[in-house]
Amino acid sequence: MKALTNIGIYPTKNVQGQKTLQQIINEVLPILLKQVSLEAIYCFSFESHFNTKENIFQENYQLKTRWQLNLLLIGENHPNATADLADIIYQHTEGEVSLLLLCYTRKQIAQANNRHKHLFAKISRSGWLVYGKPQELAPLKLVNLPDLDYKGIITYSENRLNIAESLLKNTTLFFDQPLVAAYMFRLVVEQLCLGVLYAFIHYHPKQFHIQYLLQLCRNCCGLEDKIPVILFEQQWYNKLLKTSTSDLRFRSTDIFTSGEIKAAYAYCAEFLDQLTPAIHNQLQTLKLKDYEK
Repeated sequence: MKALTNIGIYPTKNVQGQKTLQQIINEVLPILLKQVSLEAIYCFSFESHFNTKENIFQENYQLKTRWQLNLLLIGENHPNATADLADIIYQHTEGEVSLLLLCYTRKQIAQANNRHKHLFAKISRSGWLVYGKPQELAPLKLVNLPDLDYKGIITYSENRLNIAESLLKNTTLFFDQPLVAAYMFRLVVEQLCLGVLYAFIHYHPKQFHIQYLLQLCRNCCGLEDKIPVILFEQQWYNKLLKTSTSDLRFRSTDIFTSGEIKAAYAYCAEFLDQLTPAIHNQLQTLKLKDYEK
């Protein structure tokens, strides 16, 4: 099976007692289909991690495996389906399986912009069909696509990076106003993620939950070594990155400590430093493609 360009495929190591990808798919499908009516499901990447624990006082060792499945769902698309379905699978499998979902109806795919159509066509041609019949590309208007607008992609991505850099620079002015600084940190990470996604897979998401954006960047853009683990593991930091305009309107300004704000600044600065060279390299690649058109 062929790996998608700029979309990572992470083969699983064979370990005794470890479930296969097919077994995981077979467990997940009935749960998804019970929740929503779907015509097709494509897996465009997956990853698994395992931890083996042995104890001389126990006969059998314990093997815990964590799976990340990244799926395109074609069919019904309920409001907030992306988060709701992922939560249901995570709870049902007791944390064994995490889903990253792109949820679209056939009509939405057919009416998508040219950049998104290139992505959908790539997934349909090269991804793994794990449910339903292969989707004909013509009815979805995924054939004879115009060339990508590289100049537009480059401009959008550069703008997002510039905004992220400016926001981070100015957050130091609000260290004495933690709630404002927290909101600015959220915008820094959001803008950086949007720039990454557009530069690498030319995709503009429908959902803007920070953890969802980070997972998209990590799993779809080949940047798993660039995303600091802290962005997923520190609960206080995840809470900080959820700060919204509603929080600015109604919440106390001191829900975060000065120490948390300064630590968050360091994490965001690291995130920006890690991703900026990768973004610039990708933009140079796009500029070369635009020149060669």
